[in-house]
Amino acid sequence: MDASTIRLILIVVGAVLILLLYLWERHREKREQEGDEYEEEMGVAASDAGDAPYGVRSGKAGKRDPKIGVYDDEDDDSPDSDWSYLTPRSAKDSDSTMFEEDRDEPERDGPARQVASTSESDSESVDTPEDEDQGETLEPLLIQLSVSARRYPFKGTEMLEVAERCGLYPGDMDIFHCLDEFDDQTRIYFSMANMVKPGTFPFDEMESFSTPGLMLFAQLEGNPEDMTILDEMIATARKLALALNGDVLDNSRRPLTVSKEEEMRQAVLANEVRWSKVALR
Repeated sequence: MDASTIRLILIVVGAVLILLLYLWERHREKREQEGDEYEEEMGVAASDAGDAPYGVRSGKAGKRDPKIGVYDDEDDDSPDSDWSYLTPRSAKDSDSTMFEEDRDEPERDGPARQVASTSESDSESVDTPEDEDQGETLEPLLIQLSVSARRYPFKGTEMLEVAERCGLYPGDMDIFHCLDEFDDQTRIYFSMANMVKPGTFPFDEMESFSTPGLMLFAQLEGNPEDMTILDEMIATARKLALALNGDVLDNSRRPLTVSKEEEMRQAVLANEVRWSKVALR
């Protein structure tokens, strides 16, 4: 064979070897890739199984609701996360939980608890209704409203003019009073004090005086005109708020609502009934 034939054979054999090497490498890489994917899947499954109690999951294991088992700063804004929003209902729930835990204690304490409970109930039932009636001391019902300044404090001179138009006049204890004159007798319907302690007004220096709010209050002793006093006090508070650019608030410093007014009226009626029962004894 001449040199050209040998060269051609070597070229063909080399090309075949190169093709075989290429195919082998492709096959080996494919198998390694499949093996890596299998190990990765097994690793993810093992990680999910091992870390599930702690809530740690791989990103390839699927999406997860961020609000489940994950601390979120936004959760701090909820009322339940703020101790300042703990309600009596919450306190009651905590007490009920405590009692439930007590019930899980051994039964050997049961008779002692029953005896204690019986003695407590007996001591509570000792007082008879007659004794309660005889020992009851009635106190006047205190009703109060406030007029709070919206933007700027109430000025003294302007407040004097508005108070006079509303039938409020300076009087005892350096506060304003709404008076009722009947049969040569003068009775204080309700009074108006300064919201700032000690609650008085400097009537001689009202030009330089200002206050962030006013407090209207009355003490009711079950008289027939108590409901009239309440209605008059509410109407006066609204007049003051309108003239002085303020807001009428209830006894909890919240805006006075129609339902709150009705609640106050029911309290006045109940107070009248209470006083009438004492008067009949």
